[in-house]
Amino acid sequence: MTAWAHLEITVDDNGNVEVGGYNADPEALVAGSESWEDLLSDLSRGGWELVQVIPGPQTTYWFKKSV
Repeated sequence: MTAWAHLEITVDDNGNVEVGGYNADPEALVAGSESWEDLLSDLSRGGWELVQVIPGPQTTYWFKKSV
């Protein structure tokens, strides 16, 4: 059975970013990213799959990766 790591990134209209997740270290994943746009690109290159985007005043991006 495949185990998954999940990551949730929430960006508000002011560019403030919150990260969370399980089976992953979200703080380590965001370290070194210069912007949230760079972070999203870095995650995709790192094998993370974008699962869902929920737009709004706070846009939430959900990622998953097989571990």
